Amino acid sequence: MKPSELDLLPAPKRGQYDRALSRRERQDAQRERVMLALVALSESERELSIANVVELAGIGRNTFYEYFDDVEHALVGVRARVLRELTLRVESELPRARTPLERVRALARAWTDHLFASSSLVKLALHAQAPSKEPLQLSALAQYVAQVLNAELTARSALPGLADPVRVSLVASLFDALSRAHFALRPLEPDELQRSLADLALRLLR
Repeated sequence: MKPSELDLLPAPKRGQYDRALSRRERQDAQRERVMLALVALSESERELSIANVVELAGIGRNTFYEYFDDVEHALVGVRARVLRELTLRVESELPRARTPLERVRALARAWTDHLFASSSLVKLALHAQAPSKEPLQLSALAQYVAQVLNAELTARSALPGLADPVRVSLVASLFDALSRAHFALRPLEPDELQRSLADLALRLLR
């Protein structure tokens, strides 16, 4: 999904929506426009304000407020969507991995595949995080990585580092940090990112 898609999907004028769509489909389309507008604004470094969102999305303020309380609430929706899609990828990859090492590599592969499939949304989700009092603030995506790793501890041949909460947190932070560096510092090729995530994670967990 790219911000330029906003130009390809003009918002229908009032009362001129596609009547072949169900009410749920129309609502989903409106939410999609808001998320695309947030992505486009973040890419252009414009202020993430309701005024800018509704202008770019081609919708009215009342339409925005039908779905979201404010911009932060809309960003919560972005994070929830990205997390939901990552979860589906991970749940598809893990059952095919037989050993603990393969499962860590499968987790890195699912993360990388998702990042490159939905780059703009993932980038926004990684950066748009409400402030936290936690000493090590993880994105919602990295928190999920930590949950997956914690669940691995119950496996008979679990990696020894999984018993150490500090190491698990470091691995989750690694997923955040490498991905943010990919977006902000130097773009990585998919194979390079996947390999780096898996190799560094395994060093910490062995």
